[in-house]
Amino acid sequence: MPDNNELVNMLRSVIHEELKPVHQELQGLRQGQQALEKGQQALVNRQQALEMGQQELKQGQGRLESKIDKLELRMENEVIEKIHALFDAREVTNDNFVKIMEKLDSIEIDTGYLVSRVSRLEKMVK
Repeated sequence: MPDNNELVNMLRSVIHEELKPVHQELQGLRQGQQALEKGQQALVNRQQALEMGQQELKQGQGRLESKIDKLELRMENEVIEKIHALFDAREVTNDNFVKIMEKLDSIEIDTGYLVSRVSRLEKMVK
């Protein structure tokens, strides 16, 4: 019969062989956990990048809104005034055109009168 030391060694050998698959599975689980932790860290990094990008978009949107407000104000102050000036200039031009047409009508009447008078004087001279 084997002595105690031999029994202990045999028992250790059996336990070691029986625990080998458990150790291998544990090793696989640890590797899987490390891979999950790396993946989680990558997700955290990507989330931070997205948050930074979102912040940049918000800042850009704020700048655009500011520019739009300035443009609206400029339109109200400059463009609308220029449009009013153009309409005023058009009105002055139309008034001048009407005056010219009235003077042309008067000249036409005077020319007609002078033509008829010259015609009468020519008849009298003959």
